[in-house]
Amino acid sequence: MFYQRLHATFVGVVATLMDSVVVAEFAGYWLHRLLHSGKFPALSRGHLIHHFLIYGPRQPMRAEDYQDATDNRFSVGNVGIEWLGPSAIILLICWGIMALLGVPLVYQVLALCTLLVWPTLMFSYLHDRMHIEDFWMTRVPLLKSWFLKARRMHDIHHRSVNSRGFMDKNFGIGFYFFDRFFRTMAKRHRPFNWTGYRAAIERYGLDETELSSLRGCSKALFHKDERKQRKPLKT
Repeated sequence: MFYQRLHATFVGVVATLMDSVVVAEFAGYWLHRLLHSGKFPALSRGHLIHHFLIYGPRQPMRAEDYQDATDNRFSVGNVGIEWLGPSAIILLICWGIMALLGVPLVYQVLALCTLLVWPTLMFSYLHDRMHIEDFWMTRVPLLKSWFLKARRMHDIHHRSVNSRGFMDKNFGIGFYFFDRFFRTMAKRHRPFNWTGYRAAIERYGLDETELSSLRGCSKALFHKDERKQRKPLKT
């Protein structure tokens, strides 16, 4: 009776949820891959601050608190414009397709909510906790194995730089079936490519002194007080 009031069926609800999760994973994979492609340098640069400066080759992958890369930039929480802008476009496209296909309103709402919640859970909450020490999932037997494997795959992503300076492996966060399908999955670390790292630093004008403008990161990574944070780091 509950489903009848909503003009929905149990099968329709389950199918909508499953389809929306797959679409969210697919879109998240390609958006993450786009941010590493250099096709839109301004968007890529915002994302690579996280990769090459805050959690770069000279920094630890984990700390007591997550170090945010969006200080002094527009963001919602700690999600930067490089994710927000394309994600809004993807949501509009999905809504437009459902409207054109005549999908019932209840399923449209359910799909759009799932397309908001799932990426937030995977690409924001879970991703950020992969950079935190002693995260609670590491202490839950049912989740520990999955989380540690996913975290290791993400660590490999952070260290997979080709000679042109592009990160080219493991674009998923919690699940990697699209990496497997599109052959971008790597299960083992490879020697860090310093030539590629320098190419990326030069391409996007990144410099470790830029961390001094990221208040939380400079305090955590360089142990400076508020007065010293205003001064550039010596090279």
